[in-house]
Amino acid sequence: MNMDVALACRNNNIQQQQQQPIDLVSAVKELHMLTSEELSKLIRDANNDIVQWTAHDGSSKQINVETLARYLMCHLIAKLLESKRDEQLFRYLLAGLRLLHALCDIAPRNSKLEQVLLEDVKISEQIFDLIFSVILVLSGFRQESGLVLLHSAMLACSLYLLTAFVSTQWNELALVLLAHPKVDIFVFGAFSAVHRDIQFLQVRLSGQYSNTAEIKGLCQHCEASLQFLQSLCQQRFFRERLVKNKDVCEEGGILLLAYDIMKLPFCEESSYLMAVVSRLKSKVLSILLHLCEVESVSFLDVAASTSRGLNLAKSTIFQVLELLRTMFRGDLNALSDNTTYPRGLLQLNAMRLTDILSDDSNFRSYITLNFTEVLTTIFLQPHAEFLSSWCSSESRPPEEEDATLDYDPLSASGWVLGVLTSLDDPESTFNASPVPPTSYAFQRTSLLVKVVANLTCFIPDLCKEEKDLFVSTFLQCLQKYGVPNDSRTERVAIITQNLRSLFIHAESLVPGFLNQDDVQLFRLFIAQLEPLITQEFSIARVTEANSPLEESNQLNIYGPQTFSGRGVHESDGDAQNVETNGLMQFRKRKRNIMNHLQISMIEQALQNEPDMQRKSASLQLWAEKISLHGSELSSSQLKNWLNNRKAKLARAAAAKDIRAASSGGDRQGGSGTDPDPDEFFDQGVRYEPGQIVGLRDGEGEEIGKGCVQQARGSWCGTNLDESGLCVVDVTYLKVDKWSNLPHPCDATGTSFAHSEQITGVKRVLWDSSKLVPQPKSR
Repeated sequence: MNMDVALACRNNNIQQQQQQPIDLVSAVKELHMLTSEELSKLIRDANNDIVQWTAHDGSSKQINVETLARYLMCHLIAKLLESKRDEQLFRYLLAGLRLLHALCDIAPRNSKLEQVLLEDVKISEQIFDLIFSVILVLSGFRQESGLVLLHSAMLACSLYLLTAFVSTQWNELALVLLAHPKVDIFVFGAFSAVHRDIQFLQVRLSGQYSNTAEIKGLCQHCEASLQFLQSLCQQRFFRERLVKNKDVCEEGGILLLAYDIMKLPFCEESSYLMAVVSRLKSKVLSILLHLCEVESVSFLDVAASTSRGLNLAKSTIFQVLELLRTMFRGDLNALSDNTTYPRGLLQLNAMRLTDILSDDSNFRSYITLNFTEVLTTIFLQPHAEFLSSWCSSESRPPEEEDATLDYDPLSASGWVLGVLTSLDDPESTFNASPVPPTSYAFQRTSLLVKVVANLTCFIPDLCKEEKDLFVSTFLQCLQKYGVPNDSRTERVAIITQNLRSLFIHAESLVPGFLNQDDVQLFRLFIAQLEPLITQEFSIARVTEANSPLEESNQLNIYGPQTFSGRGVHESDGDAQNVETNGLMQFRKRKRNIMNHLQISMIEQALQNEPDMQRKSASLQLWAEKISLHGSELSSSQLKNWLNNRKAKLARAAAAKDIRAASSGGDRQGGSGTDPDPDEFFDQGVRYEPGQIVGLRDGEGEEIGKGCVQQARGSWCGTNLDESGLCVVDVTYLKVDKWSNLPHPCDATGTSFAHSEQITGVKRVLWDSSKLVPQPKSR
């Protein structure tokens, strides 16, 4: 808060009091005790807009409504900056904020208040100054005392005052905040202040405090404030600005908040507190997920850009993985008091974040080393238990339900100030957003498959140390953890049976919840693992050749085919490297940090400096040059982009070698109905513009025909080479034109019909692997 503002507010108060005595202190102390309905009636009954009331001491008080609204903000700012910050001040400020909430609530129905609070630009600036000032003071508050409840209530009331006088639509509010010159200060202060309240809550949940009502009130305010930040982060432009905030992201502000929230104890003795903690963790994970969606700047790259940030990120991730370990064990089942509260989508959000982290070069090896043990225990579950948990459509815990807190600042602040009776416990109400059980179960299963698929990936040029890391770690965990009193043979039987069942189930989730690439990578993991565990545990196949157990040990999901003259289950290291490298052309990062012009500039520069990524001076020079023509890039981001480009070229070369080997190899066996692994690895078909093709859906059924419009390069922000997509103009459809597209984007819309409305033709993005060349018409 600028001291010039404080001086201006004080001078305004002095000038107004010289013109006409105003008792704003009495107005705040007395009128804040009224509800918005009671205050509205008092204003309606006023003569000449002069509100009159009888004070507690029996004296008669009065104030002009417009004057109250016009000078209240400056009065509160002056009090905040000039007074000793003790309980008396905090109670007075909270009373002023409650009164201001009531006035904003009445304003749309009162022309005088509407003109002042909602239309006067100068007054709006003062409200922003008041909110930002309070939040900054709260962010620096260190005192652990009886002010904690007041602190949390003031923060929540200040934040939700923005929705009261700006807009209840989060997209509109985000745009207004982004236009404010002090938005970065606001963001830093808000996250810091919420973090401070979470630290206060952590102390109270540890069992040192027995005041249940106070703890419930603190929980409610913490959840409301965190939910406010979560709602802002759901807006694309806001989270893009947030990722660029050095104090919040690069210095670890958000990660510190996330770490402390993930460390909160679950308080299993109380279903209410357990649900609150679960929702807090779910909401902060949701914030991290939204930040990971930012395309212009990688939040994970920013977080890992310093050793301190990387260590903090790993500590936070560890808490997420430990949470999943606990939840998969079933240690957080519903309590027996028959009272259930929504807990948020905690498990689902934790798995979503793990999916993203396992596909990020900064954290893939960390996830491998710290989460593989959890994956092993999952696949070692008894088969019936595994099927009901991971291959079922009804596996959602009843409490795992997303819900939005319906926060009422007037009621919440009134309870803290004692306006409401002490019998009114600060219970919360929610607007539930239930996820259908089938959708939840399929999302959960698909995330498990995706994590395994991500960890199976191997890019030799970028992560040589990760070669075979996942499979070898999985084997180590398998040796260490198993079913109690089981034999080695039984252990292999359990894991192979579970893997096979999950693979079959995963195939049924394409394309609604999984893409074919992830399923095939999961298949590759099975192909790599099966011969190793068979060899590791020395199963006597000859002795048990006729036993039912031997049949379950064989993951015969491929049929008897071979790959390029080698057996699919052959454990030759070179063969598996070729398989993995071939698969890597399917993997993609959905982040385009440069536009077409910037990419063209770098491609031209690489002709003169092919090893640019090794020269720090050149990286810095070109990062500054291309930043003038699009998104701002750092030298480290440019280096990452160049490394990814190099890896892509290497994968393309490897795929070319695989196609050459496949065309000359001897394909053995194959019944005509079993899936041929060569179909997955062979990427020899390259489409050309003008080529007539058939379009197949995820089930392999032809749904239409079209003409290839573009097959290489970039199209509307999509890299066709990396994504394995083609641009196709559809000329004939067998399905409804309003059917959803598999790869919707701004240029195509979400359906065939929508695309036709945008471009005049049904132009869509389609997987090259799902196109079938058609003979030319004569």
